[in-house]
Amino acid sequence: MIQVLIYLRYLAVAGQCLAIAFVIRRLGLDLPVAPLLGVSLGLLVFNVGSHLWLRRRGEGGARALALQLAADTLALTALLYWSGGPANPFVSLYLVPVALAAIALEIAPMIGLTVMAAALYTWLLGHHQPLPHLHGDDGFGLHVTGMWVNFLLSAAIMAVVLGRFMAIVRDQRRRLAAARERAMRDESLLALGSLAAGTAHELNTPLTTMGLLLDDWAAHPHTPSGEDLASMREQLAHCREHVRALAALARRGALGEATVEDADAFVGDGLERWLLLRPGVDVARDLKAGGRRLRVDPGLPQALLNLLNNAADANEAAGAPARIELATQCDGPWLRIVIADRGHGPERAADAVAIDGHGPGLGLGLMISNASIERSRGRVRRYARAGGGCTTEIELPLLDPAAERA
Repeated sequence: MIQVLIYLRYLAVAGQCLAIAFVIRRLGLDLPVAPLLGVSLGLLVFNVGSHLWLRRRGEGGARALALQLAADTLALTALLYWSGGPANPFVSLYLVPVALAAIALEIAPMIGLTVMAAALYTWLLGHHQPLPHLHGDDGFGLHVTGMWVNFLLSAAIMAVVLGRFMAIVRDQRRRLAAARERAMRDESLLALGSLAAGTAHELNTPLTTMGLLLDDWAAHPHTPSGEDLASMREQLAHCREHVRALAALARRGALGEATVEDADAFVGDGLERWLLLRPGVDVARDLKAGGRRLRVDPGLPQALLNLLNNAADANEAAGAPARIELATQCDGPWLRIVIADRGHGPERAADAVAIDGHGPGLGLGLMISNASIERSRGRVRRYARAGGGCTTEIELPLLDPAAERA
């Protein structure tokens, strides 16, 4: 914006000099030439300094633009003072800096510049050098002609400045749209990566079980029992299921459409799926969401399974009984899911997840869960449990009852 003002000011100074020469030479008006040319010369010096400053430091901020518009307003006041004040047909040029301020400045500097222009116009009512009388004419025709020239000049200035301003706005909109597309693409890739990591985390348990069976068969060669073969088939089925689920998510996009589910049904289904992987864990469940519903993003079930795995692994690492507690309840617009274990506590649990310090896990559960829950506009917190262990609280936004009925 300042660059456009500087180029327009060069044209304005040239136009002022031509107008002074025209009025004196062709119309024969006895105007004070020295003060008028002095104002134009001062405006030219200011403009050259602004141009040099612009090349060195760039556009500057709102203060720089307000200073430029204030300088134009003061220069216009000086020119009008020596050429008739409010009787000059170009007095409405006061509206140009006010309009530019309304377009490009915040409310406070815009109001300040408007008040400044109004105050200077009011001052000119009683302080100005009157225009000399034009012999042979009442001067009204000349005044109308001046108003016409003033309109053309004002329209040209506004067209140039507003055209440049709208071009800047359109360019910013294009850049914003491109940035939004990049952010959505990056978020989709991040979500797909989190789901892939979560699937790897889930695959680790059946693969470990199969590895133990194979090690046992290698150490003690014998015909596998029917129970061992059934366990192997079950674990292989789990692996295929996880890989198929990951492939399906990848085909429709990791950020595919979310589903709306009953809160207790969502938690219960996730628990049953997890118990197929950890059948030896005893779970005390207390699901009391009361039929409320929530929006389930694709990565949310994986997050619940990871946190259940972390709780079971914490018990195993601490030598505690293989028992965890799972409860749900509604707290206003939030669904609270509470998972309690008897492990080493939140500090040791966080360290273990970060560096893989316990159990056969990959150390990814906590990070994956946090990312998925935050993407669902939820939150997770952990605190020490009375009597030892860790309590993990998950809060997820519930649907508004009106939206549920709709």
